[in-house]
Amino acid sequence: MFGKLFKRPPKTPWKVPVLCYHSWMVATDQYQGNDHLALESDLDMLARRGYSILPLTRLVEVMRGERPHSELDGRKLVGISFDDGIDLDWHARPDAAGNPQKSFAQILREAKIKAFCKGPLAVSFVIASNEARTQLDSLAWRGQNEWNDDWWQLAATENIIGIANHSWDHLHDQLDNVRQRDNLKGSFLHIDTYEDAEQQIAEAELEISRLCGGKNLPLFGYPYGHVAPYLKDSYFPQEGQRLGIKGAFSTCGHIATAADSYWSIPRLVCGWHWKTSEDFSRLLDSIETGSS
Repeated sequence: MFGKLFKRPPKTPWKVPVLCYHSWMVATDQYQGNDHLALESDLDMLARRGYSILPLTRLVEVMRGERPHSELDGRKLVGISFDDGIDLDWHARPDAAGNPQKSFAQILREAKIKAFCKGPLAVSFVIASNEARTQLDSLAWRGQNEWNDDWWQLAATENIIGIANHSWDHLHDQLDNVRQRDNLKGSFLHIDTYEDAEQQIAEAELEISRLCGGKNLPLFGYPYGHVAPYLKDSYFPQEGQRLGIKGAFSTCGHIATAADSYWSIPRLVCGWHWKTSEDFSRLLDSIETGSS
């Protein structure tokens, strides 16, 4: 009788915002336009509001049914990711004005936010091709030889920032040539055949694994956040086990829930889905009140 009268209410089904930052965003010394300052501020706010970092590998395990959803229910959790694998993910470099600039790794080491479980606090989705990274570094943003892979294995070993696949060359529109049958650039939706997927994803996975000593994570980040239906519905479900990839992330701007496909896990991008600390606070408010 007493058990029924005082039975605890069921825990709220889990919702996890998976955040995305770019370390090459260092154009200003303010939150807006500098993802290093934004990450540091956001982690501080998340800690004060009682959040814990959920390693994205654990999120994927839950979404695949390899762990119970109940272990995440009712908790304030956040996932952290970085795109493109610029050296500033790992190495401290001066900002655009020449001022000292913390790396993402240093910010994570110093953050007061707790981890939900063992695993990397963040994932850096990296571009596999050294040739593509070298060309992009010479053309874009800073041009300071800051798009290297010499830190990937160290990062993967330390397990602060895990390393995962962001394709062979991103189909980046500033490259002369990309691995796509018609040399189409600027959208990963162009990867819609097995042959092109093998070049962009399977070969990238092999190269990243080699450079990480086999310690890379079983995750994929869609370039531009573009989820080609062929990849989500056919290629990954059929080839994921062979590739060693268990989940893939978009940038569609939603909060991740149990209803999402683990081949299209949503993320929110700093500077796009929120721009200021006040925006970020409102985003957390909407999650906590159930309006998002």
